[in-house]
Amino acid sequence: MKKWVFLLFLFALFSGCRRNPLDVDVSDIDVTIKIKRLEKDLFTPPPDSVMMRIPHFQKEYGLFFNRFIQLLNIGKPGTTMFKELLKVFLSDNTNREVFHKVMNIFPDLGDQEKQLTDAFKHYKYYFPEKKVPAVYSYISGFNASLLIDEGILGIGLDRYLGRDVPYYDQLGIPKYMQRKMVPSKIPSDCMYAWASVEFPFQPRDADTLIAENVINRMIYEGKLYYFVKAMLPHEKDERILGFTADQMKWCKTNEGQMWAYLIEHKMLFKTDYMTINKLTRDAPFTSFFPRESPGRAANWIGWQIVRKYMKLHKEVTLEKLMRLADYQEILNGSEYDPEQ
Repeated sequence: MKKWVFLLFLFALFSGCRRNPLDVDVSDIDVTIKIKRLEKDLFTPPPDSVMMRIPHFQKEYGLFFNRFIQLLNIGKPGTTMFKELLKVFLSDNTNREVFHKVMNIFPDLGDQEKQLTDAFKHYKYYFPEKKVPAVYSYISGFNASLLIDEGILGIGLDRYLGRDVPYYDQLGIPKYMQRKMVPSKIPSDCMYAWASVEFPFQPRDADTLIAENVINRMIYEGKLYYFVKAMLPHEKDERILGFTADQMKWCKTNEGQMWAYLIEHKMLFKTDYMTINKLTRDAPFTSFFPRESPGRAANWIGWQIVRKYMKLHKEVTLEKLMRLADYQEILNGSEYDPEQ
């Protein structure tokens, strides 16, 4: 009997060591996300009747409706131009076809509501003083995947129809971007975008000027991905990043070589935007690295640096991490060495 107890203790201890530290209990946190569907309210009735309900939309959707109108660039409500252009938008055959496609793929948003509810429960766990946004969906003629402002988060469903829809080819959207325009990317895209607005890149820490350079941008992006993983602890890393399984494998296999290249060519502290963008912005592959690399592979390294830093500094909360603008402190404190 004592042997069984001892073995069970060892198993529990071993399991605890492997436990994901970001997998916290949020069951008691009172957050429920319900997505209000503006596209249904706009496209279901005949366009003429919609014109009569503009005051209702302004009251029902508030700031989000105003930002949506700005996104469409059709003027201000109450003007003749606004009514005419909104009617053109709602009557357009392609827009109506896209609306039906959206309704076919997203007859309801139950899955997205469940995932975002869980994500924002984690958000309140780590940031109890922060407010959870009201969430909306819309279609805008493929203008924007997400629309974020004070207290609002909008999801452009026409940008998440799946890689096989013909519209994206017709619009000339590159294949490497189309691969990520799928329903499963909505939760991680939402949380990444929300973090980038709530915790923007900070050029100053107290009185110290912090330059925009390659390593600072890499670590800042790594902080955003660490945030997303904290909000969605069971989401796969490759989905958060928008990598394929092969691209993720390539990064893990070549982590040391990528880091060595950046050091050898003295690229970490370069401040020209062309170099920064080539290493950290989305692209078919990461410039300076082989074509097998995914775009933004340098940001994946930034994520590993942040992970190592947080592992070594358990006293640092997620809130402190997101507000920490001294990227050199994170780099030094991580003791990052991909060869170890």
